[in-house]
Amino acid sequence: MRGWEASIDFPDGSPQREQFLAAKEIIFDKSVDEIGIDRLRLTIKSGAENTMRAWDQYQSGKIDYQQWRPLRYPTVNDNRDPNVINWAGFDFSEIDFLIEQQVLPMRERLADRGRRLFINLCYVAFTKQIERGSYIHDDPEEYAEFVLATYLHLQDKYGFVPDSWEVILEPDLVPQWTPKLIGKAIVAAAKRLEENGFTPNFVAPSVTNTANGPRFIEGISRVDGAMKYVSELSYHRYQKGSPENVAAIARLGEKYDKPTAMLEFWFGRGNINVLFEDLTVGNVSSFQGRTLAGHFDLKETKDGSLNVVMRRDARDNRRIYKYVRMGAVRIGADSSAGHIALAAAFINPDGSAIVSVRTLGAGELEFRGLNAGAYEFVYTHEKGKEPKPQTIMVGDDGRTRLSIAAKGVMTLAQRLPKGAKD
Repeated sequence: MRGWEASIDFPDGSPQREQFLAAKEIIFDKSVDEIGIDRLRLTIKSGAENTMRAWDQYQSGKIDYQQWRPLRYPTVNDNRDPNVINWAGFDFSEIDFLIEQQVLPMRERLADRGRRLFINLCYVAFTKQIERGSYIHDDPEEYAEFVLATYLHLQDKYGFVPDSWEVILEPDLVPQWTPKLIGKAIVAAAKRLEENGFTPNFVAPSVTNTANGPRFIEGISRVDGAMKYVSELSYHRYQKGSPENVAAIARLGEKYDKPTAMLEFWFGRGNINVLFEDLTVGNVSSFQGRTLAGHFDLKETKDGSLNVVMRRDARDNRRIYKYVRMGAVRIGADSSAGHIALAAAFINPDGSAIVSVRTLGAGELEFRGLNAGAYEFVYTHEKGKEPKPQTIMVGDDGRTRLSIAAKGVMTLAQRLPKGAKD
């Protein structure tokens, strides 16, 4: 497993922005401790290669959101030589803001708990929104320069670089970005990164239409040397996210020996049913169901304070997120009651076993094949309040029986003795 991802999304509307700023510390704490987010998608827009400084104009109030929107993606070449970076031609003010407002606080919280934050840096270029101006990053060498400039900037300013670079967000919505261009861009960018001492790890193709995934993946593979640098085969589920299309991407993951990842299905649609399907059918190693702030409903109370409430899909998904750590390995889990109980099981890096079950109704379940020892049993269901966690002891026979009150999701999380490792 390569992390439970959330996308950084700074609210644009004034009331929402003010609420987020007021509640952000609570959001960060709950994201780490109660949900289990350990991976962030940080974005950089193509318009960062431009001297207009549109982000600063937007932040200062000189232009509003509607005026800023078409200014996010046009590019102005820093110079005519993609092998020479003219730093005056780049504007990293937006990504710096996002890092300082959200990445660093999340990174620090995970570090305080002995864990690390995985940073997936995603390039965004919705060129159809460009009203005036040009776009140069469909030249692989210019794209490679942009990638290298971003890495060098982050290394120099913050002392770290992303764990992976997502080549292009939803290329099936961007006319310039064909499978062949993605492959060529990967090869060109990998060369520049390696020449400068960085390790390339690219995520692609991140299509919005799941059915387009195989075509893009196979197209990338036909560019000599490209697949060598792909660390994840990614897809979104906004269109044609059928089990058949998800399974087709999983098969290509096996073919090319690459992890798969479902990296966007927002607005409550990336729920526990989708999560289980992507894990067991798509064989994903990472999953993104919402933006970071989107996991919570911010409700103003009578006294004017904010109540940070976890949304239903986040409450369900955390039954896996919170217990399955980065580096865990998903193992086989079969259910004889597949029509009412769907199972997924994992072995964490410390050797502890995690079993999660999506239940489709009330009943009693028998678990077999568990490691002996103590387990935390947690359960979220659609009726009433969540029961408090219980401690369940499993004997040497590896069996236990548990009753469920209603449709929901349960997890058995093994608790190893302090200092022990199975």
